[in-house]
This record gives sequence, structure tokens and C-alpha cells, in this order.
Amino acid sequence: MADVRRPGIATALLALIAGAGMLTPAIAEAPRRPAGDAETIGATLDLTYRVRANRGEGSCRLPDGRVSGDQPCAEAEIVLSTSRPLALAGREIYFSQVDPVALTSNGGAHVEHINGDLHVLRFASDARPLQPGESRRIAFVVGGLILTRAKVMPNYYVVDPRGDAAIIDSTREVAGLYQGRKTLPHLAPLPGSVRRSSRDLTPLETPELVGAENRDVAFAPDTVDSGIIPMPSHVERDPGGARLDLARGLTPSGDARLTAALAPAMARLAALGVPQARAGVPLVVETDPALGHEAYRLRITGETISVAAGDAAGAFYAVQSLAALVRPGHSDIPALAIEDAPRFGFRGLHLDIARNFHGPETIRALIDQMAAYKLNRLHLHLADDEGWRLAIEGLPELTEVGARRCHDLEEDQCLLPQLGSGPFAKGSGSGFLSAEDYVGLLRYAAERQIEIIPSFDMPGHSRAAVRAMDARYRRLVAAGRPEEEAAQFLLSDPEDTTTYRSIQHYSDNTINVCRPSTYRFVGHVLDRLIAMHETAGTPLERYHIGADETAGAWVESPICREFLARGEGPSEVGDLGGYFIARVANMVAERGVIPAAWSDGLSHVDAAALPDRVQSNVWGTLAGGGAQTAHRHANLGWDVVLSIPDALYFDMPYAAHPEEGGYYWAIRRAPTRKLFSMMPENLPALAAYWRDNDERALTVDDRPGRGEASHRPLEEGRRFAGIQGHLWTETIRDRGTLGYQLFPRMFALAERAWHRPSWEVPYDHAGTRVGFGDPLVGADRRAAIAADWNRFASIVGAKELPKLAAAGWSFRLPTAGVVREHGVVQTRVAIPGLLIQCDAGAGWTELASCKPGPDSKIELRTALEADGPYGRATEIDVADGTQVAQVE
Repeated sequence: MADVRRPGIATALLALIAGAGMLTPAIAEAPRRPAGDAETIGATLDLTYRVRANRGEGSCRLPDGRVSGDQPCAEAEIVLSTSRPLALAGREIYFSQVDPVALTSNGGAHVEHINGDLHVLRFASDARPLQPGESRRIAFVVGGLILTRAKVMPNYYVVDPRGDAAIIDSTREVAGLYQGRKTLPHLAPLPGSVRRSSRDLTPLETPELVGAENRDVAFAPDTVDSGIIPMPSHVERDPGGARLDLARGLTPSGDARLTAALAPAMARLAALGVPQARAGVPLVVETDPALGHEAYRLRITGETISVAAGDAAGAFYAVQSLAALVRPGHSDIPALAIEDAPRFGFRGLHLDIARNFHGPETIRALIDQMAAYKLNRLHLHLADDEGWRLAIEGLPELTEVGARRCHDLEEDQCLLPQLGSGPFAKGSGSGFLSAEDYVGLLRYAAERQIEIIPSFDMPGHSRAAVRAMDARYRRLVAAGRPEEEAAQFLLSDPEDTTTYRSIQHYSDNTINVCRPSTYRFVGHVLDRLIAMHETAGTPLERYHIGADETAGAWVESPICREFLARGEGPSEVGDLGGYFIARVANMVAERGVIPAAWSDGLSHVDAAALPDRVQSNVWGTLAGGGAQTAHRHANLGWDVVLSIPDALYFDMPYAAHPEEGGYYWAIRRAPTRKLFSMMPENLPALAAYWRDNDERALTVDDRPGRGEASHRPLEEGRRFAGIQGHLWTETIRDRGTLGYQLFPRMFALAERAWHRPSWEVPYDHAGTRVGFGDPLVGADRRAAIAADWNRFASIVGAKELPKLAAAGWSFRLPTAGVVREHGVVQTRVAIPGLLIQCDAGAGWTELASCKPGPDSKIELRTALEADGPYGRATEIDVADGTQVAQVE
């Protein structure tokens, strides 16, 4: 196997000198390398990762008696075994550990933190070989809790003394049991508790909990036939019950400008069995200038279909509503009349392709689904610490180095492995969009009425860019280029001795904001980005600058000390982040583009220093003041896009269960029903029925001067620009997992972004204090929310999930719940109408045929069809002969 480490510059120069005959043959001869055994170890070593205990109050203990501090921690161990003798001395095992190891056991091996989540298990030079039948345990303390399997990463790899690397096969992901999800065979079952501390009231998801929380769920058959997601403003069914058969297809006619924009929506209809045909049902499309942007009228009779719209977007959405009426396997739809317009102009979805790369094919498939449900902004997160994912003309290192992760500790040819990407530059850890890819995506999205908003996070979360430009500098210097040329786009200060650690545990992920070359780099990237949009024919409207900062950066930077002393900007190092954000935001605005940023970064900047128009993605939790921040930024006249993670972060778990994916720093469980219940234009009211991250009662005080002396409620006449769902991909390495985390939550996002329900409480501009159980959201209103959920969920189960399956997407089916009444176990499920299957020990069967045996345990799961896909199975205890019945 080839050495995956690139030789250093000095080694390369010696090789060149030797090739020129300047060294004697004896000296020039390469030293004999020790025999490599990485492949053998990788194929033979059985590695198990075990969490022995989670301790929310701290004080984790090692077997040798040492105890960690009082921060939340986990006691963990790596257990090694083998079927043949394996040498360990001098070998190293590298692996991703999301929360760094805080304490490690003494002995023949110990764990060290390298950078980010990369760790190494080093064996001493005198470590004895691992023998068959032996279990070698390396215990350590993790500086954080491991409550879900998503916190453990795959692809541990071994590096032998020769420098060769090989993935340890026992740590590779394998196919899971449901919905195309993968699982980690090296991870032992986690401890049962899902609580983070004694304060945490979060309940483990059990069939009984699911049943209790879905007692009011019932299939609503009358709503499915004419049901559309997102719900239109007004729908009137034909009083005579007329229907239209679409089996002969559709024949569009009318305004040529509008019909030309219908092609993607017509393609969706064709995929549903309703093709375009010469002698099909007439589909007449006309312009009505009185209708606003994206608004439309759709009329379906027993013979024809007519559409009226003010622009191409409105006509496009009318045909998408027509497609929404089609039920898989049926060719007829109800006659009805629809008048519709969106609630928000900004209906967004954020996709992170920096942490793990998801390529053009997946992005196009996602754009298709966004368009089907009338979402119109794709926030594409193109760069972060773990990767730079777009080729930029003139800066090839951004993708040659910054888009690749491999075992190169010097980072001359790639970034360090992170997030379980392994030692080789392949898989989801590596990859990028070429300029042609990006231009193609821009055009594809525009045809579907979607604007792509690119984002390169700065000045924090910028390690990929920083390290790529460091590599560029080293290459040019080694090639003899002048210092000025080599440092033209440098983003770091080589003399900076500042010690800091980012949230993701990096010590070098922040751009130096005091270098002129930093702004030269930003300008170059912006200009190339604008040029790509011009090539696509879709001018760049918005650019998201990120605006993430890293506490403690730049303190010991000589360049920053000189900059501060010159008085050309702020006078304190703590104000440098705000200076950068304001300067870059103005660079963006000067190019005719709207700057966007995360709300916390913008909050550190004097509003007067920013351009007149700014987009703020407000991502604070409700418990953390998210509502107040949203109101403050909207009162400044900024375009506020709600991004609160309580319900809008799709990388959070659906439920508090070890098998559910995603991180859980913001909320322990974010089910689809929670997002559906959101009142985007009355955030304080959510405190009446939402809970905080410990499942405790929540209070939002929106009264003037509360929380902060300057706080004011949302002013009359101010509105939010819209809402956005977010999919961060630290734990999402494949399309199957991406679909699982995204759907069906994206349906609820579309519903709340487009439609304002009658049950939403009007906002009180005078300001109010709302706590859990507040009568502001009383029994009648909660009943209305529940009834509306039954409508929505019935449509999702009967029409939208089958469409997703046909399009090749994975999605999460809810787990089955139970309610025990009068000796009967009744099933309940969040999405009604799904099949419930049972396994009493003899294999899976329909629920009606399930007969519990004497061991009193059965498993339940949901299914879309008898042959799948399936939801996650759950186990219940029942007495021998107990009836188990499905309730719709």
C-alpha cells in the first residue's frame, strides 16, 4: 500500500538534489522501510467502542481511580480483540471523537487529541502483541455526553511504522434495518438513560410515550382527496362532487410566457402518471396582472383545468398544486376552485455540503422536492472547517487541498480527517462542485423558481480556507516565488501564538481579520461567484457571509496588534470580529448583493456600520432569547429569516432515543408535529405549549425592557421575511440519512412557510409574557391544532410519502405507539393510515394476524406498504393472548 503521507519540502528538495548527482550514491540511496502491516491489522482487528456511563453532573471515573472534573462527561473504552496475533508496538489508531477525550488511562496505550474531532490512540514502543482470545481495553473520559449513536463516528484507521494506513474494517458502516439507514457495528449498545443531568426531564421514546402523545391522532379520509401541502389560502370543492379523469394526459395552452415556465411541474405530473399529450385534458394558462407575485387561481371542472397567475412563479405553483391532488395509483381528481398566495416571500431550506459532501445529483433531487412544496430559497453552505466545496478560479488550492480529507498531518495535500472520513480522500469527506456543476445547479433551481444563496462561513468556521491558503503559500515559497505573491491570499498570521479552541475543538480555524490579504481573498471569491451567477443567467441576489466568530482569537497576533495600533479600525481586539463582519457586508453590498449573516454575529456589530439592507438568520433558541433577537433585528429594518433550532434544525433528533440521528445541543427532540404547530409570527405564544431543551416549562417575556433594557416588542407594520429549515451534515454521510432527517419535517416547513392557519394567535405588539400552559393557547385552540394535524398528517401518509418513495427518497416513518385500555392494546401513530406490523417471534406479519406468545414480548413497526419501507421497531410487553388492535 502506498504511503498516504506527502513528503515534506525538505525531503522533496533532497530528492531533487540526489537526482542531479549532487549526493554520493551511498547517501542518496533511500533507507530501507520497515515492513508494513496496516492492511493486515485493518482486516483482522476487531474494535468495539463502548460507553460505560454518561454522567451529566461530571466526575467520570477511570478504572485506575482517577476522576475528571465537574463538567458533563462520558466514561468510554475501546476494546481490541483479534483472531490472529497482531503487533501493536509503534502502531497508531486514528479516529473521530466528537467531544474530545479529557482523561485517558495509563499503560501501554493512550489517547491524544490532535485537532477538531481527530484523535489518535498511540501504542507504546514496548506494547506487547495482541493475541487471539485476548481483549485489550483502553479506557478514557470524554468531555461530553454520548446519548445517541450519532455521536460515534465510523472509519477508524491504523497507521503502521512504515506510514501506510488502512481502515479498520470492523468500524465501517453497514446497512441498517430500516429506511436505508446505516449503522455502526463497532458501537456497543448505549446505556439506557437519555437524560443529560438531574435537571433534564426528557423522556425516553417508548411505545407508551408515543401512544400517549398521539391519542388524538386519527385518519381524516375526507381531507385527503382534495388535500394539498402546503394548504392553499382558499379551496372550494364542486358542490355536485364532479371529478376529472387525467388518464389521457394534459394539453397546455394559453400565455406562452407562462406555459414555458411549467416544464418542471409538468415533468412531475408525468412522473405521477399524468403526461403531456396532444389530445389531453385542456390546461389553459392565462395572465392576471391583478394577482401578486407567486399568487394563482386554479379551477378544475369535470372537463377542463384553468390557471390564472400574475407571473411565471404563480403559474408554476398552480401546476404544482394540481400535481399535489394526484394520488399515486389514481387518475381522477376532484373538481374544485383554489385561490392561493404565499404567507412569506422567503421560504427557505439550508443544506450543509461542507461537513459531508453531497453532490449535484442529490442537490438536484432536493431542489425537485423543494419546488414541489413551494419552497423558494436554497441556502447552500459551501465552506466550513471541514471542507471548501466550490471551485474558485485562480485559487485551485481551495479544492485541491480544502475539498479533500485524508491522512496528511502536515495538510499539504488535504485536510485532516474529520467526522469519520477515514485516511483516504474519497467518500463524503471529500468532493466539490466545479464551476460547471454550480452554474448547472443555478439554472436548474431557477427553472423551478428557487434562488440559491451561497455561503462561505467566515471569519470563524473557516479552517478549510485557512489551511488551503497556507498550503498555497508554502507551495509558492518552495517554488521560489516572491513573498508578496505567495502571501497574496494568505488568511493567517504565521507569528500568531494565540491559544483558543472553537466550539468544534479546533485551534486554528479562524481567518485573521487584520491582514489586507484577507479582504483581497474575500473580494476575489465574491467576484468569481458573481461571474458564475452571471454565466448561469441568474444574478447573485444574496450572499451569506456566515459571521461566526471564535472567542479568544487574534489576541497574540502581531499583525493585529499593529493594525489596532494604527487606529484604522477598532481599538480593542474584542471588536475585531464585528469590524470584519461590517467590512465584508459592505463589500457584498457594494457589488449590488444583499448580505446575509447569522444573527449572533450581526448582534456584535453597530447597525449603523452595516448596509441599509441586511438579512439576519435568527437561530437562537426560544429559551435563549431567540424571540427577542428576532424582534430587535426586525425593528432595525433587517430581513429576518426565522431559523430557530427548536423546530427548524433538521439535524436534531426526531425523538429522544439512542437510535435517532443527529446532535442534540439545541433540543432533545424535534418531531414533525412540533414544527407543524409553530406560529412563526407569534414566537412568544409558543412558550404556552413548547418546552425547553430539558423538557421544562418555557417562558418568553416580550414586554418592553424585559431581558434587555433596550428590548422592544415587534413594531406595528414590521414582519419577518420568512422561515428556513436547516440540515447540518456532521452526522449525515449519505443520501439515505439525509432523507431520513429531512422528511417528513420538510412538509411541515412548507406548510408553515406558505400557509397561515386560522388557529394561530395574533401577535400582541404591546408585548406580553407567556409561560407554559398560558390560556393564550387554550383547550379550544389546541383542539384546532390537533384537528389540523390530522388533516395534514393524513395527506402526508396517503399521498406525499408514496410520492417520495417513488422518487427514490428515504424518509422517517414514525414509531408505533400503544395505549392500553380495557385489556386491549391499541396502537397509535403520529401519521395515521400507515400499516402496523407485528413480530411475536415468528416473523413480521400484519397486526391482525399477530398472536402474542407466552414470553409476553412483541415488536411493532410502521410500514408504508407490506413490503416496506419500514419504521424503527419497538418492543412492548403483553400478556399471553392479549388483543393488539390498530386504531385509525
